[in-house]
Amino acid sequence: MRLAQLLDGVLVTKLFQITYGRFAVTHDVEIRSLQYDSRKVQRGDCFVAIRGTGADGHRFVGAAINSGAAAVVLENDAALPESIFLHAGVIKIVVPDSRKALALMSANYYGHPSHHLTMVGVTGTNGKTTTTHIIRSILEAAGQNVGLIGTIEYNIGSQVIPASHTTPESLELNQLLARMVESGCSSVSMEVSSHALHQYRIHGLQYNAAVFTNLTQDHLDYHGSMGEYFEAKKLLFDGLPEGSCAVTNADDEWGWKILGSTRARQIAYGVNATADVQARDIQLSLNGTSFTIWYRDESTLISSPLVGRFNVYNILAAFSAGIALELSTDAIATGIADVKSVRGRFERIPSPRGWTAVIDYAHTPDALEKCLQTIRDVLPEANRGRIVTVFGAGGDRDRTKRPLMGSVVGSLSDLVVVTSDNPRTEDPQRIMDDIIKGIPSGVTMTREVDRRTAIEAALRQAKPGDVILIAGKGHEDYQVIGEEKIHFSDREIVEEVIRS
Repeated sequence: MRLAQLLDGVLVTKLFQITYGRFAVTHDVEIRSLQYDSRKVQRGDCFVAIRGTGADGHRFVGAAINSGAAAVVLENDAALPESIFLHAGVIKIVVPDSRKALALMSANYYGHPSHHLTMVGVTGTNGKTTTTHIIRSILEAAGQNVGLIGTIEYNIGSQVIPASHTTPESLELNQLLARMVESGCSSVSMEVSSHALHQYRIHGLQYNAAVFTNLTQDHLDYHGSMGEYFEAKKLLFDGLPEGSCAVTNADDEWGWKILGSTRARQIAYGVNATADVQARDIQLSLNGTSFTIWYRDESTLISSPLVGRFNVYNILAAFSAGIALELSTDAIATGIADVKSVRGRFERIPSPRGWTAVIDYAHTPDALEKCLQTIRDVLPEANRGRIVTVFGAGGDRDRTKRPLMGSVVGSLSDLVVVTSDNPRTEDPQRIMDDIIKGIPSGVTMTREVDRRTAIEAALRQAKPGDVILIAGKGHEDYQVIGEEKIHFSDREIVEEVIRS
């Protein structure tokens, strides 16, 4: 691809090639590939220097040039002496925001794949994964070939790729979308994280519908405040074109605010009277959920194997997305019913000894509260034993939510087991101390830093009727301790205990 094509739509403040000591502006250069990792640069590539949370790509411009980069895109005009570009004959392109530039260049390089797909983006603190899975099922019920991008995995037709990020970097994201187009996908259901929005990973993509699930405390280590966290989420809706649709949660305090600057038409869902799409006559049980959805004076009976009031909202969000895409309510209801479970999301594993383990990804105060309240809703006190919660909190992440998590779990559990999650480079004992500060006095609690030992002990001490919630990691099959990523699966441990 020619450099001029690659830079189409990119705001450039300076573009020049230093040849024989003179500045010669040129676009007529063939670019082999696009890279933002200097270690992957080969001769003829264009390297884009982006600022990451751990490293700044501007530090590796020299390495990219030494590897044969034909052009370099950067924000810092003074990152390297001009003599480096002079001797290498490399085109230097200065932009105000290299992340935005990378996103637009990635879309150009892969032929704007989002323009050839029906794109649905889902953002919010909790519920993104389940909602995107339901939307995929709805689209499939409507006869479409659907791609999926999210926390658990990326799906291209029948091909399943383990997810590296909830929302990949813009280069990988556009490559993924291009592969979906090539494989015959007609639509995509994807999670859009706040990090991805703040870092412009989806910049330049064209969405047909965007869905907001909810906003509760998380990622404040990155965003700094709830206001900044909200502003990141809002970017998805601010960027919607007029022909698209914004779907929001009318029952969430941030739900209407997030539509403040959108040009798209709007659909609100909820259980209150202000919602366009309303749930009524909600029936909750351990075997699933049923209720009636009303939209424009028409009712649709919903029956789903998914458990809990929080899943009522996930289903409402997905139903509304289907309405936004003008799908039939029959296809929408069929798609909802077809989703039996989502890995690591209130995943129930019954034991022949009479207790039940529930594995869930809940790692925020709100998500933990909803999980525990669901257990109480579907298992009345007369029909259950104790509620035992095994959980921790991620290291090198938002510390302020830890005591809040402890408070929620302590208030809604009969026994609390505080353990490790992914401690990363932080002292796991300190993380547990932060959690325990929020646990109300008088709550029966134990602490065990080793997560396997904590889970095994809770299960081996369980009695018939007990429900053991193992929270925080859900679908994950690894644990990060220090800089090391080791194999670890909550589900595998539960299954081992059941077999023993």
